[in-house]
Amino acid sequence: MSGPALAPAPHGQLAELWGRTLWRVVVFTAACILTGAIGALIWAEVTPLSEYTVEKDLSASMTERALAGIVAPDATFALITGVIGLLVGIAGWFVLYRRGWVVTVVPIIAALFASLMAWRLGTIVGVTGFADRIAAASPGDVVQVDLELRSLSALLIGPFAAITPIMLLAAFWPEPREEGIELESIAAV
Repeated sequence: MSGPALAPAPHGQLAELWGRTLWRVVVFTAACILTGAIGALIWAEVTPLSEYTVEKDLSASMTERALAGIVAPDATFALITGVIGLLVGIAGWFVLYRRGWVVTVVPIIAALFASLMAWRLGTIVGVTGFADRIAAASPGDVVQVDLELRSLSALLIGPFAAITPIMLLAAFWPEPREEGIELESIAAV
C-alpha cells in the first residue's frame, strides 16, 4: 500500500513563473506602485503646509515665510519621488537586466506609475477641503492650505531618477561570461 501522492513543490512552479519576463514585469510594476503608495503616505505626513490666519474683518492673511512655503509640497514630493525613482531603477536593473530592452523601458514606466500613485493618493489622504475650512473659520483661526502638487512636472522626477542608475549600471556592470568561452581563445584571435 502506497502513501498519498505528494504535490509538486511550489518552489519549482514559482521559479518557472519568475523565469517568464511578463511575470517579472507585472510583479515589478505592482511593487513599484505599492512603493508609490508608501511614498504618498510619507508625503502627506511630513510635508509642512503654509497657513492662513483669519483676521477680525474675516479676511485671511499669510506671512512672507508662509508664502514662500507654498512650494514645500512640491519640493517634498520631488525629494520623495526622486528617492523612489532611484530605488525603482536599481531594483529594475537587478530584476530585469538579463531581459534585453525591457530593462530600459519598464522601470521608467513603473517609476511614472509610482509617481502618479504618490500624487493621487497623497492628495486623497492629505489635508483637503481648504475652501470649506476657511469659510467656517472664525477670527484668529489658523487654516492650513491643501496638500497639492502645484507643478505637475514634478511627476517626471521619478522616471528621470529611475533611468540614472540603469544607465550607470549598463555602462559599468561587468558583462556575464558565456560558458565555454575561454579568455585565452579570445586573446588568440
